[in-house]
Amino acid sequence: MKFPVATLLTTALVVSFATAVPVHTVQAAQSGDQQAEQQVEKKKKRRVKRAQTLRPKIYKKLEQARVLADEKKYDEALASLTALEKRKRNSYEKAMTHNMFAYVYFNQERFDDAIKSYQNVVATKNIPESLQQGTLYSLAKLHLMQENYQAALKPLNEWFTLVEKPSAESHILRAQIYFQLEQYQKALPDVKVAIADEKQKGKKPRENWLMLERAVYYQNKDFNSLARCLQDLATLYPKAQYWVQLAAVYSELDKPLKELSALEAAHEQGLLTKESELVNLAQALLGQEVPYKAANILAQGMKSKQIEVNAKNLSLLGDSWMIAKEYDNAIKVMSKAAELSGEGKDFYKLAQIHTERQEWELALSNVDSALKDTSFNKQADAQILRGLVLFNLDNLADAEGAFEAAAEFKSSEKMAAQWLAYIEGERKRREYMAGTL
Repeated sequence: MKFPVATLLTTALVVSFATAVPVHTVQAAQSGDQQAEQQVEKKKKRRVKRAQTLRPKIYKKLEQARVLADEKKYDEALASLTALEKRKRNSYEKAMTHNMFAYVYFNQERFDDAIKSYQNVVATKNIPESLQQGTLYSLAKLHLMQENYQAALKPLNEWFTLVEKPSAESHILRAQIYFQLEQYQKALPDVKVAIADEKQKGKKPRENWLMLERAVYYQNKDFNSLARCLQDLATLYPKAQYWVQLAAVYSELDKPLKELSALEAAHEQGLLTKESELVNLAQALLGQEVPYKAANILAQGMKSKQIEVNAKNLSLLGDSWMIAKEYDNAIKVMSKAAELSGEGKDFYKLAQIHTERQEWELALSNVDSALKDTSFNKQADAQILRGLVLFNLDNLADAEGAFEAAAEFKSSEKMAAQWLAYIEGERKRREYMAGTL
């Protein structure tokens, strides 16, 4: 069975970027060997800056502003900092004043003002590299909070040039930004680096990281890699959605056995509880000619009320029992399906079962009911079946009429002609036999 991979994955692949990585872990990552080499050169050429100190009296004023901000006395805090700006300060003290302005504005949720203050920090010359790193980090964080992803990239990438070994979290964060910007190819290297780093440490990659990897592969239409990613998700974080999505991807890749294996693995773990999941499993089993197991899954699902007892589901169950040659069960189920639906296709299936059991009268009754349904799209097949049943009831005249009706359809023209020739031969044989008696 072909699973609708887009339907299964579209909503599931939406990554919650606001919660996937806490904003306080904003870091950046390198991408590409050339970029990495350039950054190494930058780091080599960077001069060590002479350390400046924060004098106690300036520190006291900054700490006072922080306490006021924590007490939500924002106007007093800002007034204190504005007064401090009038004093003579070294570059480090000026930068720390801007930094405290940003702190107060952030607590007021005046994010644009906080951004301007942080920009003033990095614009200050001769500040310690640690302060520069932290400020760039905070700038990126603020832009992300406002979902201004393009603006977040600049300080994030600049921050990256200052860091010797970016963390896995920073790679994931930049991948998320690229994903939001729909630059999926750029997102992939960072995702792979982050997950590989975790695995190298002997750790289990975080679920939301693998979800991001899944989303990137899906957007890049790389279904082979998507299958591998979903295998990781389903194995490390067993959930029905991952197994079902994995089955859908295998269906897209035309790997029906793997599709079935994924669904069976989920079922064995008791993860498949929705009607659609159980029905998909049954259909996959039918596709691989395992009808008895398909029937049992459907029957059990109906018994447990996980699968609705309606004409559509009963018809599928009847098919399963019929293919499994469990005719008593098939007749019971299909009769109920036909009663509920009133559709020709269900009566036709019943007629087929009765024909298989050589119950000719019952077969005739049901095939006649099927033919009364004008929307039934297997009229030609039903006429052939009706002719066969009538022939076995020794009603050659009506059988001939059925085959003549079947001959009107191109799909059954040849078979109908063969039956008509056979009936004509049979009639002649009987006439001959009658004449010799």
